[in-house]
Amino acid sequence: MIRLVQYDSVWGLPNVSPPCMKLETWLRMAGIPYELAPLELASAPKGKVPYIIEENGQRMGDSTLIIEHLTARYGKDLDATLTPEQRAISLAFRRMMKENLYWVIVYARYKEESNWERYRQMIMASSLRELPEPQRRAIADAFRKVILDQLHGHGMGRHTPEEAYRIGNADLAAISEYLKDKPYFMGEQLTTVDATLYATLANIIEVPIACSVKDFGRSRENLVRYCQRMGERFFPELRTNVGGRLVARGA
Repeated sequence: MIRLVQYDSVWGLPNVSPPCMKLETWLRMAGIPYELAPLELASAPKGKVPYIIEENGQRMGDSTLIIEHLTARYGKDLDATLTPEQRAISLAFRRMMKENLYWVIVYARYKEESNWERYRQMIMASSLRELPEPQRRAIADAFRKVILDQLHGHGMGRHTPEEAYRIGNADLAAISEYLKDKPYFMGEQLTTVDATLYATLANIIEVPIACSVKDFGRSRENLVRYCQRMGERFFPELRTNVGGRLVARGA
């Protein structure tokens, strides 16, 4: 059985890392059995999570490359019914979320001081919980510096909060307009893009991080319903009923 290495589940979500959550969602969508393995960043083939350990001990990193590999290995092409044009649309939206909207999420968590304090406490209480408090805080702050450097290098970190969140809102508006009232992003059937979309949306609108992008996302009812629908179907163990509707625990 495949072993999946990723961060712990916190805040009622499968993962606060969109790439980790994307991969685990896709595994459940594809019906591929897996088990969670202890976090070992030192063994990560690309120095990041998620990564998988296959039955022969081979390690593979990068959620997108892993999905491509497992699609071929197991013959689980979730996009088999899509036309070439639909595949192109799916790819474009996935790239937008991975290469642009993801960095808006990073901006809100790491660059905004009020959000960083809450995010740092989460990191210290989960991934670093076995270490003494001063060491946990030092490691978390050092990690923040690395991420902020990456954010600046990407370009998103050079923007004001208003500018960065305006970019994020435009991406969410495009997603909302294309999704409309469809049950899944490309229509009646689940496809690969749904794993990316659920992981991205939930990490915006279902986490205790304050920003105008979260507010905008929650104002779009089809996005909220989509997250509820995906969570109920693929991660029912992490959902709870509040006022007759399913929401992520801790959101």
